[in-house]
Amino acid sequence: MKRGLRLTPLGGVGEVGKNCLLLETGDGLILIDAGVQFPDKELLGIDLIIPDISYVADRRDRLRGIIITHGHEDHLGALPYLLNALGSRSRIPVYGSRLVLGLARARLEEHKAEHLCQLTELDFGAVLPLGGITVELFPVGHSIPDAAGLILQSAYGTIVHTSDFKLGEMPAAGLQRLTSLARSGVRLLLSDTVRIESPEPTPSESAVTETIRAIFAEAPGRIIFTTFASNLARVGSVINVAQEQGRFVAIAGRSMERNLAIAREGGYLSVPDELLVPLDRAARLPNRRVVIIMTGSQGEPSSALGRMAFGEHRILHIREGDTVILSATPIPGNQRTVSAIIDNLFRAGARVFYPPVTPNLHSSGHASRQEIGQLLELLKPQYAIPMHGEFRMMKLFQLLAQEKGLPPDHVILPEIGRSLEIDHNGIRSGGLIESGTILVDGLTVGEVNGVVLRDRRALASEGILVVAATLSRTSGTIIRPPQIFARGVPSMEDGPFLTEAEARVSRVLRNAAEIEPENRIVSEAVKSVLAEFIYQRTRLRPMILPVISEL
Repeated sequence: MKRGLRLTPLGGVGEVGKNCLLLETGDGLILIDAGVQFPDKELLGIDLIIPDISYVADRRDRLRGIIITHGHEDHLGALPYLLNALGSRSRIPVYGSRLVLGLARARLEEHKAEHLCQLTELDFGAVLPLGGITVELFPVGHSIPDAAGLILQSAYGTIVHTSDFKLGEMPAAGLQRLTSLARSGVRLLLSDTVRIESPEPTPSESAVTETIRAIFAEAPGRIIFTTFASNLARVGSVINVAQEQGRFVAIAGRSMERNLAIAREGGYLSVPDELLVPLDRAARLPNRRVVIIMTGSQGEPSSALGRMAFGEHRILHIREGDTVILSATPIPGNQRTVSAIIDNLFRAGARVFYPPVTPNLHSSGHASRQEIGQLLELLKPQYAIPMHGEFRMMKLFQLLAQEKGLPPDHVILPEIGRSLEIDHNGIRSGGLIESGTILVDGLTVGEVNGVVLRDRRALASEGILVVAATLSRTSGTIIRPPQIFARGVPSMEDGPFLTEAEARVSRVLRNAAEIEPENRIVSEAVKSVLAEFIYQRTRLRPMILPVISEL
């Protein structure tokens, strides 16, 4: 770029999660956040979804750094994958607050990617010149300590990027900084919109603590508490209440253990060593003396709570009189799995507290409609762009900003991959760049495509047939008659249906022997005959895998 500033979302708009924003000036590129998104049930076998940064990788020499606003997975979790995708020969600067860097370091070590970057701590209020602009972190209220918004200064005005925030718990220093910016003028506001559908102010964390304290006081036995592993403010409150009421605390779940250790080491949580006990000791303590904090608030089957609910945990099992507290709301797509776990906990004899049946058991880390409106009134930006929200949320922000006095053409709805050009004349929509999503499946990144997912869906919904037969290499005659192995196909596990299917395959093989076609052609003929036969009888289209050997 010769002039102006270009802003391009690579994730986090029109969706919740996968936050990643590209800034481009004539002096270089800057990435803000590197988040993951968690898959829904349609993406069978997929672990994570990450942004496609091919455009940045092709220009890696111009990348001046990556800024992480806070330590949640939807802003930090993709960092090791993106660093690998960049393929830079030099270490890429990664900037963030002290807690962000602690969480990032643990993530990078887990993926053996720490050598790919240089972690650099940024203090709140410090100014960092980077790629033709200056970057300043200011503290925001959120559900994790050290959460930051960004102030981006350029020749084209001041940009305020809130990242995730709630105004009701904004630190005084952050509110003062925003107030001072309002006096000097804000060109552009990039605002969180995740909770704009909620009209009332977001409940305070102190209200949640009081609810937890009341439940703890009435609990007759063990207390099992689950929330997001990254919700360190909530974890800290639970530990404090446990200490007040004379209970020991045990931790279950690798991510919970890791995040707590990082928070303690960084001084964000003060937990006496004698308060924490290992799980095996907790299992031997009197029930009224135990609190177990664990992962599993989203119903993950492999989490500590998930394994406990289904009786599969190595140490922990639900006991009569246990109190289970789920202090989180399900992410869209997780409602059914969370409900199944709650059902099983009740069946096992536990008393379960969970939103929405227990008011003030969870507080979002995001601003409500009222709070976003107050922010618009405070900053009075010339332009506003909704970020981090699904389309309806961004549209509601657009309508709210217009209510607060912004002209309709000054509230721009962003799209992933579509650039927004900022210069002295204004802000306007620009062209498209290469973007999209990358699917992570185990150790493979980007190798699962639409064809693979289609086959997985077919296997999950329609089943699979394997057809095995052995033919003579010289004559093509049948040496070993065909056998069909069916899995997940109704009526084809055994019986006359299977016998008839094998007979039809035998006819295909005998006919093929007369004309001596290639093995590939024989396999396709077997698939075609079987597919038609099965569809006529069952209206199913299972995956069919012919295995035709020659001797």
